[in-house]
Amino acid sequence: MSKSRLTLALLGLLTTGTAFAMPPMKPMAPPPPGCHVVMRHRFLHHPMIPMVLPLAEMRSYSLHLSDHQVSTLAVWHNRHMRVAVPLMKRLRDDKRALHEALLRGAGTGTVHDILDRLDHDHARLLDLEVAQVRIVRKTLSVDQWHKLVNMYHRMPPMRFMMMRH
Repeated sequence: MSKSRLTLALLGLLTTGTAFAMPPMKPMAPPPPGCHVVMRHRFLHHPMIPMVLPLAEMRSYSLHLSDHQVSTLAVWHNRHMRVAVPLMKRLRDDKRALHEALLRGAGTGTVHDILDRLDHDHARLLDLEVAQVRIVRKTLSVDQWHKLVNMYHRMPPMRFMMMRH
């Protein structure tokens, strides 16, 4: 076989992709239970507690909320945001402090103090989130609640994580 024919044959194989075809890949094994959820910093990727209060406020017209229901939710929201916003800022600052303490090689006692503050503030924030679900459920009628839950399930998963108050 001449060099030109051999070159043409090799080029033909290369262009069709049959010479370097990869065998089919086997599916990867699923991760151990719970592994894909937990982050490195003790917190979860997805919100554990659904944030239904902002959705109820945004969709008050389609939920047919009365003026009394809207005002009840707004008063609760304003009162508890005064507590939640400084709490979230303190959580953010403590996370930064933990990051810096670990990088500069702080002692175990310092790191554990920061972790204790983080755990305490995170627990308080979770209590506020549970309370917002309870107040919405208590304020809305059964039909309005079911309609709100259906709306929540249709929302993109990370929408309320990015919302700013």
